[in-house]
Amino acid sequence: MIEILKSLLISFAAVAILLPVVRYALRKMSPAGKLQHLSTDEAKYLQKKEWHLTIAYYLFACILSVFCAGALAMLSSILHMSSKHMYVLTPNFRALFAPGLLFGLTLAMLPLRLSQRALLGSDYQLYKQYMQQQEGIRSTRTYSILFGVMLGLSLVAAWFAMRWHINIDENQVQIVNLLNQERTYPHHVIESIHYMGEEGAYLINFDDQTSFNTTYLKPVPLEMIALLAEQSGKRVVR
Repeated sequence: MIEILKSLLISFAAVAILLPVVRYALRKMSPAGKLQHLSTDEAKYLQKKEWHLTIAYYLFACILSVFCAGALAMLSSILHMSSKHMYVLTPNFRALFAPGLLFGLTLAMLPLRLSQRALLGSDYQLYKQYMQQQEGIRSTRTYSILFGVMLGLSLVAAWFAMRWHINIDENQVQIVNLLNQERTYPHHVIESIHYMGEEGAYLINFDDQTSFNTTYLKPVPLEMIALLAEQSGKRVVR
């Protein structure tokens, strides 16, 4: 939970810092042209409205990030479901929160765009004029391109993240990494099994320095840990 809150706070800081940079770049690439300039008071008022929209965007991003991380975890389970193996361990919510967060930050643009008129009320037209001055008259097209690029990056990140899974059979452990590379280990090469202090959290080490941490995998059955301990001859270290 603390890791997720840290990620959300870092993402909010990144949005707050990068937004002025993006706006400046858009203004340079797409000048506002001959638009009526707003007064200083109007500009300050709309800057406050802009912070309201930024907070609304962040709330949408938080909700969508949690939803997307959960959806990716469920989809990963479905993709790797197999009756050929005794146990199939797939990434859990915590492991997939990073690509879920990227999806959330990208998709949050849609509800923000749809709700912008309702959030601004009578100031909507004035805010559009302010945005054209700040970002240029062709900023909508640029945002559409940016949205497409971000969505593409999110899909690629999610695809690679969901490839990671562990197959455990009676005599061997098969680890498939993010690049879809497979490594197979007989149970007798397990060097140690460490209990990490919370339910379902174990660190399993092999003789070639490879290891996997079940903290980032779906709930681990105790029967599976008992099988690994019995077949490898190693006791679970607490």
